[in-house]
Amino acid sequence: MRIITSIIISFISVCSFAQSNLKTVNEMLEISGTKAQLNQLDELINSKIEEKKVTFEKTGYFEQFKKIMTTGFNSKYAEKYLIEYFELNSSEDSLKKIISTFNTPFIQEFTKIELDANSPSKQKEQMTFFQNLKNNPPSQTRIQQFVTLNNDIGASEMTVKIVKNMIFAMARGGNLSQPKEKQISQEELTKQLSVAFPANFSNQMANQIVAQFLFTYKDVSDEKLNKYIEIWKSSTAKYYNKEMMNAYDYSFSKMGELTGSAFKELEQTEKKTQEKN
Repeated sequence: MRIITSIIISFISVCSFAQSNLKTVNEMLEISGTKAQLNQLDELINSKIEEKKVTFEKTGYFEQFKKIMTTGFNSKYAEKYLIEYFELNSSEDSLKKIISTFNTPFIQEFTKIELDANSPSKQKEQMTFFQNLKNNPPSQTRIQQFVTLNNDIGASEMTVKIVKNMIFAMARGGNLSQPKEKQISQEELTKQLSVAFPANFSNQMANQIVAQFLFTYKDVSDEKLNKYIEIWKSSTAKYYNKEMMNAYDYSFSKMGELTGSAFKELEQTEKKTQEKN
């Protein structure tokens, strides 16, 4: 199951004790649909970065910011660090059980539905669907199904973590890419970021995810959806979800560190240039 919301994708698992084979990790990411999802990541990140353009006084500063952000945050690194996490933290036996669970016609049908519904080409169709929800509200039964699904797979919890990791990295990078006199201290930046998210941010994200589910599974019957939800209550699916959540958190944190280092290096280079002049 790979339920994407804007940026992202949520999966999870339990504790792990032995390292895993690279071939097995790649097979699991392929069969679960994770690799296909990661292919959509670059377009999403680029669109989020472009939204920041209006906050820059000069185009040159924005271009520096964009170059460093897209160099640090991209699908190549996201996949690299996901693989790294699973190799180091998951057991071979557990990954093989995940592969067996996902490699069925029923699950693969849902994988295709999810990837198709959340592809960039469906953005306009999604917006139209969301706009029409007030006039064509879903049944309470349907809504409850998706509330249950979100709780079972931890989709909103994972998305909140990813969004926060990314915004923190972008904020730090944006600050360091500004002229020295425009920058604020890291302490002040951290303080501002700590209150930047609304108190009900997690609830807002959960509501958005449920709305996303309504679109993704709009053509799936209640009976079929209930069967799908039951699969996510199994011990193997719960293990997968927990580990995937940890893996995405690990991956986006690593990309954030890369990006932060690049901005710091830029700052030091500019400082040396100014001292020479």
